[in-house]
Amino acid sequence: MGTTPTTRARAAPTPGSEHAGPLLVAVGAHDDSVLVAARLLAPRLGATPTVVTVVDAPPAIDESSDGDALDGLRRRARAAGGAGTEWSVELLHGRAARAIARAARARTARLVVMGLGRHRATDRLFGETALRTIRLARRPVLAVSPRFRALPRCVVAAVDFGAASVAAVKATLPLIADDATVYLVHAWERAERTRRAPPARDDAYERRLPELFAQLAREIAAPPGLAVRAVPLVGKPAEEVLVFAEGHRADLIVCGTHVRGFVDRLLVRSVASELLRGATCSVLVTAEPSAAEPAQAEPGAASTYESHAPGAWAAQLEGFARRNAGRPTALDIYDLRLGAQRQEAGYALLGATYDRHDRRAELMLGDTGGGTRHLTHTVAGVEAVATATAPDGRDAALWLTHDYQQTLLTFTDTNAARARGESP
Repeated sequence: MGTTPTTRARAAPTPGSEHAGPLLVAVGAHDDSVLVAARLLAPRLGATPTVVTVVDAPPAIDESSDGDALDGLRRRARAAGGAGTEWSVELLHGRAARAIARAARARTARLVVMGLGRHRATDRLFGETALRTIRLARRPVLAVSPRFRALPRCVVAAVDFGAASVAAVKATLPLIADDATVYLVHAWERAERTRRAPPARDDAYERRLPELFAQLAREIAAPPGLAVRAVPLVGKPAEEVLVFAEGHRADLIVCGTHVRGFVDRLLVRSVASELLRGATCSVLVTAEPSAAEPAQAEPGAASTYESHAPGAWAAQLEGFARRNAGRPTALDIYDLRLGAQRQEAGYALLGATYDRHDRRAELMLGDTGGGTRHLTHTVAGVEAVATATAPDGRDAALWLTHDYQQTLLTFTDTNAARARGESP
């Protein structure tokens, strides 16, 4: 795997210039590396650390219990920050990913720092927590490896030359050593192997890669002391990036997520999820900048309304069911670990409810006009509800986010009309 000659770019962006929020540091029982990262990154970002830990339970009736936990967290933060520093500390309650994401959104956090979790079987759950936090928080997330002890010097950035890649590498610059080497790794699959295109198209793309890398380096505008090296690879992107990073003993892998729509944002349906699961070094995941995000959440959708307020979900679902009663549907489950699974297609929407006490939503589907088929799909542990509206004002889709999954309800009459090139 060779590299092209080193290129140099312009001055670095000013740390802290993009977001004024704090550095949100989510720690577990033994996350010393996360606190080390916070101490090193805070001055680089010009951001004050807020250290949080999550208790998967309601606030304690005995306030002394929460007080003891806060005292312990405060001692750890003081030891990590060094003499004369006072970091804010806070105890969060509930499911880890949801609680951390809610705190990050509320504070407009500049960066969320949390553990990667890769070396024990029990750590894998926290690794999944990092994935869920990314899809819920909509803030940059740095998942820190246990071996994080200094600013990264060898950085591997997975790039595709889009706005997300530029934003991800720019966000990385304040977080790494001044004399670091950044490998811009672009891994692509030749279309001819899957019969999607003639070989000439692949050859033309390959010839254009040096130009694309040069343009990317100009847009990144890295500081003079930083080495930026272009690395074109052929193969499955996540696999190639992970192998390259392991072979170069990378300290950090960087990637941006493409926010093509609501489904993509919540599931992080990109190379990012594979990198987080497979990396042994730290991983930084950023979202594509809002100015570059398409407004559509679903092909043909004009707008999306998303709610994280459980008190509003019953009315939201009942209104959705009332407006769309009798329309034929397709129901899909997207699982972070298992992928997509079709549950049904062709059943009509009969009703939708939400029980706030049980945090459970139900979608009632079946035949219309006196038919006998009925299906009730139950969604437990709802975390967010969203609807997409088509340009003609009709509903296009309903999303229910829960645990490691997302339930997506779409309308087949809209899909059929779109396939024919008609207005739904």
